[in-house]
Amino acid sequence: MAKQYCSLYEKLEKETKLTKEDIKKIMNIVRKQMNFMIKNNIVITPKNYERWFYVFCNIVENNKELNDLEILGLFKEMFDAPYDEIKEKAEEGAEVKQKGMVKKLVRIADIIEQKLYEVINTIDTHNESIEHHQEEIQSESDLISDEKIQPILKKILEELEMLRRENDLLTKELRKYHADVVRLQGELMTARTEAEIDFLTGLVNRRRFERALLEMINDYQTRGYPFALILFDLDNFKQINDRYGHPAGDQVLKEIALILKTFLRANNIAARIGGEEFAVLVPGATAREGEIVANRLRQTIANRTFNTLEDEVRATASFGVTGVRKDDTIDTIFARVDKALYEAKNNGKNQVVVIE
Repeated sequence: MAKQYCSLYEKLEKETKLTKEDIKKIMNIVRKQMNFMIKNNIVITPKNYERWFYVFCNIVENNKELNDLEILGLFKEMFDAPYDEIKEKAEEGAEVKQKGMVKKLVRIADIIEQKLYEVINTIDTHNESIEHHQEEIQSESDLISDEKIQPILKKILEELEMLRRENDLLTKELRKYHADVVRLQGELMTARTEAEIDFLTGLVNRRRFERALLEMINDYQTRGYPFALILFDLDNFKQINDRYGHPAGDQVLKEIALILKTFLRANNIAARIGGEEFAVLVPGATAREGEIVANRLRQTIANRTFNTLEDEVRATASFGVTGVRKDDTIDTIFARVDKALYEAKNNGKNQVVVIE
């Protein structure tokens, strides 16, 4: 649907050569798009990023002046979908089979940045050569008294000086353009990173976690390399929010993330996959070895005092643990570990239940 709204669509899809004007247009589109998404708290997922790129492509190409409500209306006209849709359609799977516009734009920016750098260096070299020839001609002209040759040499020197000045102006423009491209690279890299990170805790989000989980399931099925999956949920978290306020609840979640980052090994993958729900992948571990990790985390959380702005808060967590099986999919292993967590909650909370 977006194709008819954005003439850059086919060029980006087919990866055809972009003109200088195309590059300027892309930079302008991305800058406007990023500002709008950040201002309106739209999560920068690959799907959201791609859709909003098309929206702002249409706005820029048609020189439209729209307010935020009109921009949201244009989005609905183009896609007939939630403007802040976070999850991909289920059939796209954990591999996220989207068009990859962010990756393409990052690659384009990288190539342009490198080419601009080379061009700037080439012009600098040419300017040095021009200055050298100017000096040589000036030196020789001082020794020549022939009145017919003198005007010719003077004209050559004037032409060389004009060329050098034009090169200087071009270099300044290119350096400014190069700086814009470098900034664009940073914006695109930020977008790509934020699409996989939970904003509050800094842990990976469910999308990235499920992709890692799928990779580990495939690894187990091809090489027999095991892993344990831990799922845990903070007990009575709603009561913490109700009693101490949501800022206190957010602080508890941040400190849970800090515990995970501190106590887990470097090869473990921890994620916030829901409101107060977290998951951990423990490579090379059986379900029973995962239980040891889960109990260590459970005890650390139970023994910790969470310092908020006004109060000291205590919390506990319930854990489910399972190990990978030969015929597992993302759905089956999650269903199993979720069942273990449910049993831990029903058995009194603040405990670990294992289903091997």
